[in-house]
Amino acid sequence: MVTIAPLGSGSRGNALVVSAGGESLAIDAGFSRKEMLTRIASHGVAAETLRAVLITHEHTDHTSGCRVLCDKLHIPACMTPGTSRILGKRGDLPQLVRQFSPGMRFNIGSFVINAFTVPHDATEPVGFVVEYGKIKIGVATDLGQVNAVVTGHLRDCDALVLESNYDPEMLVHSARRDSLKRRIAGPAGHLENSAAAAALDVLTTERTKLVLLAHVSNECNLPELVAQQAGKKLDAKHLHWEIISQCGTPSFEL
Repeated sequence: MVTIAPLGSGSRGNALVVSAGGESLAIDAGFSRKEMLTRIASHGVAAETLRAVLITHEHTDHTSGCRVLCDKLHIPACMTPGTSRILGKRGDLPQLVRQFSPGMRFNIGSFVINAFTVPHDATEPVGFVVEYGKIKIGVATDLGQVNAVVTGHLRDCDALVLESNYDPEMLVHSARRDSLKRRIAGPAGHLENSAAAAALDVLTTERTKLVLLAHVSNECNLPELVAQQAGKKLDAKHLHWEIISQCGTPSFEL
């Protein structure tokens, strides 16, 4: 059995924990060490089972608790060389770092990790497919588009964590500066609701059991809009789905 514990997702922090066979790993650590440990414990996961933190990219809503958490638990943070370089310049690099290149396959305990490049405005951003036995969990929380590389990795997973970040009309009429609006809506920005919904037609298969919609903007989106597009499509496929809120959601078992 594999358990997915979404600790929270949004502009104020992103993290989730995957557990199986008495071992766990975190994907991103976008909350403080204290908050990470509190949220992990609230899901019934023992902190001492954490073997590593996988980092998708260097933005602080994915890394703010990484250094202190990893140093506290004496575990490595796994990241690309580009991400490591940026965190090092910021003084946010943990004592233990394990580097990997996009496209690389590596092991953490009994988990097998496949890292793949995603189109996002970071130095060397990646998504992950985490395998445990025959179970595959695909994660891509920050990306401007679902291209062929992303599709090739995320299609046909047992569980999928995919961004559905913004509603285009809400973004246009938001108080955000124009340069930020262009960045978000660009091909290396974030995934808007209709693009996420369209991608689910391709990414989900008969194997898919769970879809978690992530990084929903607090200013430029509404859960109801995500439900109207991605949710409606998933309902038609009789798939279980949830929106990960900034406060997280209950755990899911596969």
